[in-house]
Amino acid sequence: AKAGHVLLLAAFTTTAQATAIFTFDSDAPGTTTQFTDTVNGLSATFSSSADPGGFEILPSIFQALSGNVLGDPGPSMANNIPLTVTFSQELAAISVVFATADFGAASPFTLTAYDGNTMVGSVSSTGIVPVGFTFPEGEIAFAGPAFNQVVFSSTAPDFAIDQVATAAAPEPSLMALIGIALITLGAVRPRRNR
Repeated sequence: AKAGHVLLLAAFTTTAQATAIFTFDSDAPGTTTQFTDTVNGLSATFSSSADPGGFEILPSIFQALSGNVLGDPGPSMANNIPLTVTFSQELAAISVVFATADFGAASPFTLTAYDGNTMVGSVSSTGIVPVGFTFPEGEIAFAGPAFNQVVFSSTAPDFAIDQVATAAAPEPSLMALIGIALITLGAVRPRRNR
């Protein structure tokens, strides 16, 4: 995992149930959306408004995106389309490595998080072109209220993603235990001598 993924996921180690990183390396090149991958018990369904075939598993041509990537246009040949990822459980955080199909200035890449149909937050990032490569590449991350779906989009005609790193949201019972522990720690402070 990249250092950014490690830092993002380490922040949630004490409260998160599980982590999963979707790399697409076990998916056969040519696999198209809609499809579902499962890692560490977490399932992610990748889909697009242009399905069948909006996005496709392809061998990487990028520096930071390695092995296989998920990119468009897929066989449906649709451009300027968003990619939706729906997860089987609530998440607390996500980070993704991306590339945009820009030959000039880099276009913004946006991650919008939803809990059901309710938007809980959005972030944008712009990649840079690595020396010796053609397209802007970058990393984007979101952490905030629990969410179970993200939508990736860009003003670039096409984009690719890889290394979708996730941290599961803590169970409500775990949060209650953490709260009780904090209250107990506050109540058991040593007395000061007068």
